Amino acid sequence: MLLVIYIKQKVEWRKANREWLNKSSAIAFRVLDALEEKGWKKNRLAKELGVSPQQVSKYVKGEENFKLETICKLENVLGVELITVLQEDQEIKQKETLEYK
Repeated sequence: MLLVIYIKQKVEWRKANREWLNKSSAIAFRVLDALEEKGWKKNRLAKELGVSPQQVSKYVKGEENFKLETICKLENVLGVELITVLQEDQEIKQKETLEYK
């Protein structure tokens, strides 16, 4: 019975926090991609950021409510842009992936 209550509470929490959880997941995937591109492990990222490996694990689970300070540190260390802030007259254009045969 307690497990059912816990699961219901977790589902309700995820629904209530869906918007920022989606953005957190997108950041987590980009961080994981950047680690792969650099050939780094999570331990290396932790060392570069000056945080514990457990903290980096939280970052890449997609459930971290990131502070802007943390995002900036990640961007600087990984050399990637995680968040783009657009001016009123700007728009995002998706990068196209071209395949050559």
